[in-house]
Amino acid sequence: MGAVSTAVRLGALSLGLMLAACSGPATTSTVPPCPRVGILADAARMTIFRDGAGRDITDVQSFSQIAGFSGSCYYEDKLRTVMVDLRIELTSERGAAANGPRWADLPYFVSILDKNRAIIAQQDFTLRAEYPVNSIRVGLFDEIEQRLPLQAGEFGDAYEVLIGFRLTPDQLEWNRQNSHR
Repeated sequence: MGAVSTAVRLGALSLGLMLAACSGPATTSTVPPCPRVGILADAARMTIFRDGAGRDITDVQSFSQIAGFSGSCYYEDKLRTVMVDLRIELTSERGAAANGPRWADLPYFVSILDKNRAIIAQQDFTLRAEYPVNSIRVGLFDEIEQRLPLQAGEFGDAYEVLIGFRLTPDQLEWNRQNSHR
């Protein structure tokens, strides 16, 4: 019974503090919007095959994908710069043809596009997937920050941030032909 009444008192105290915080002067300012962020569909997966012409499941050395992201943004320099913080989630799996080291380098990029969808900036990153002994799958996270200078009267929603793997032409073609997998 004592724990319940303590919880009720703490809840009432929290409610009182929240109401007091809301009773301050009214503000009409709104938070400026963040850029849109997405994963480039054709570059969301990366399959590395062993050397040779084979392209079935027995030829895969590793398969990786950009599994998701989360993020936030904030403005600096009197709204002249928007900072975008991203946490990117990748997964990687050793394939049947993996017989070398228990790691794979995963090169990926982050591109900034303007309102006309032209790439105005791009940065490359590499994460190393290290597969533990007796495991073929690993999950990875990378945290990055992007700085976007803004023109007068412009906000973050004038831009788009795209994430994708840095693929070879063959890997890109494989993704496009096998997008249903």
